[in-house]
Amino acid sequence: MPPTDLHHQAAPRWKRWLRRIGVAAVGVTAGYALASAAIAIPLAALLVSPRPKRRRHLESLRLRDYLWARRIPYRETQFVSHDGTKLTGWFLERGWWRPTVVALHGVTGNRTSLIRFGVMLYAAGFNVFLFDGRAHGHSGGRFVTYGYHEVRDVSAALDHISKKFRLRDQRFGLVGISMGAAIALQTAARDPRIAAVWAESPFSSLQKISREYIAELLPVPSTALAPTTWLAELIANYRGNFSVSDVNPLAVAGKIACPVQLVHGLADDFVRPHHSQAIFDALVNAKEKDLWLIERAAHARCYRAAIEEHHARLPAFFHRHLGR
Repeated sequence: MPPTDLHHQAAPRWKRWLRRIGVAAVGVTAGYALASAAIAIPLAALLVSPRPKRRRHLESLRLRDYLWARRIPYRETQFVSHDGTKLTGWFLERGWWRPTVVALHGVTGNRTSLIRFGVMLYAAGFNVFLFDGRAHGHSGGRFVTYGYHEVRDVSAALDHISKKFRLRDQRFGLVGISMGAAIALQTAARDPRIAAVWAESPFSSLQKISREYIAELLPVPSTALAPTTWLAELIANYRGNFSVSDVNPLAVAGKIACPVQLVHGLADDFVRPHHSQAIFDALVNAKEKDLWLIERAAHARCYRAAIEEHHARLPAFFHRHLGR
């Protein structure tokens, strides 16, 4: 057979193989895209619509009895944030002339999550405002944005309690745990009324902690996870009407001028201590800063691991920077 005939027979065979490889590649790509979407959609929902906890604590009369038994008068009050979201909280009232601390709970919690801190600070002479963050407790809102909208919620809370309770002192303290700690830090970078921040178990950026969580959940190479994390963030941005990458306490830490007390558990395997360490290093303009690392404390469990130290250090911190 002439060489030219061999060439004409071989060429179609190569084309058939190339077509098969192309079809297989398209199938693998499509399958990978579908798998990424199947994982990213529930992850995005978990991020912006976490299932609330501790709701029964709000409904129970025991907590109210607990406050009245300790002669702690509280007033339930509601205010409206910048986007029309209605938020609800308790004001533990010491007096219009006293300094005030606002307590910010973590994701899935509500105002009852920080009632121990509220009672402790009230006993030390402070007014305390505990309110349910958006999409938590009795407050309105559908989605959680970890500070993107919540920073303005805190500023709206300060406006509201200042006017309603005729507060003389317009310098405020913030105490927060986990998400609440991250919100407190972001608020301190923007609102000059914040005079001191106590932040327990904060994340340094939402993007970083989300990617660490996904990597822990799906132990595969980071290059394989990149499309899934990108898609999850894109969906979360769309659903929550915010930007995951903009929720970044670390990026704004240099703008914080007030004293900051960071607290983190060394046994925290959810938001690892390196987040607080990075924030601490970035607090270059803070009037005072300190990082308290607590042995055997898991995520948002620092109080339980060091109860006596909290009772000594937390009121003293705010007395030092807000007065008595």
